[in-house]
Amino acid sequence: MFYRSIEVLSQYPNQVIVLKGTQAVCGLSGRASGLQRRLIDEKRTREFAKFCHSLSAAKHGDSFSQDQLLTRSQAAAAHMERMLRDATTLPNVFDQVAEMFTEPELKRIRNGSTYTAAMTDKIMRFVLEFAARLFIDHPNVAKLPSYKELPNTFIFRSALCGYLLCLHWISVGGAKNIRAERMRNDVVDISFAVYATYFDGLLTADKKLKKIYQDAKVLLCTTFGSAAPASVL
Repeated sequence: MFYRSIEVLSQYPNQVIVLKGTQAVCGLSGRASGLQRRLIDEKRTREFAKFCHSLSAAKHGDSFSQDQLLTRSQAAAAHMERMLRDATTLPNVFDQVAEMFTEPELKRIRNGSTYTAAMTDKIMRFVLEFAARLFIDHPNVAKLPSYKELPNTFIFRSALCGYLLCLHWISVGGAKNIRAERMRNDVVDISFAVYATYFDGLLTADKKLKKIYQDAKVLLCTTFGSAAPASVL
């Protein structure tokens, strides 16, 4: 499956930009100048063609390349397993967040109606508090950002998109009967939405993920005054 997923990109390696991982970008500044460039892993972008060559070698039986790929896949599998354990708590978190809203407000969320000013205030307050906890707990964060830089930080945008995911599940009645694997996949998908807010689009057939991305873009521009992203190409 991995070979297939990278096959098209392997045909155009010089058109691919490789971004830094979430651990690294969570510690980056939210300064507007150079915002997109700071997300780019220059070394891995330069070496992407070499990576594609090694991947092709592994596919065609090169044992050294296969061993390297296996080592990386085992580390990724272990990470996904840890995320699966954490995902089991999410339905309870969604229920706790739902308790913040009155019945009329919950009805608006479920019907997809426009949020009231009071609802927007609740949402923004929660996102700010959630982001603050993430900043404090993250090992790569040296200091809290200024209010001006806050909306541009990866941690803040992660908190925002995570909360929008929460609102989605509230809108469909909660996630009590949803498998932990699906919850974990939602969390993984959210990172794609967060990265996409720094650039000019998100290619996906997932309607839920696309809506989260679009809602996040709107909130960042209208509520926090973040400039719409421009292409880096």
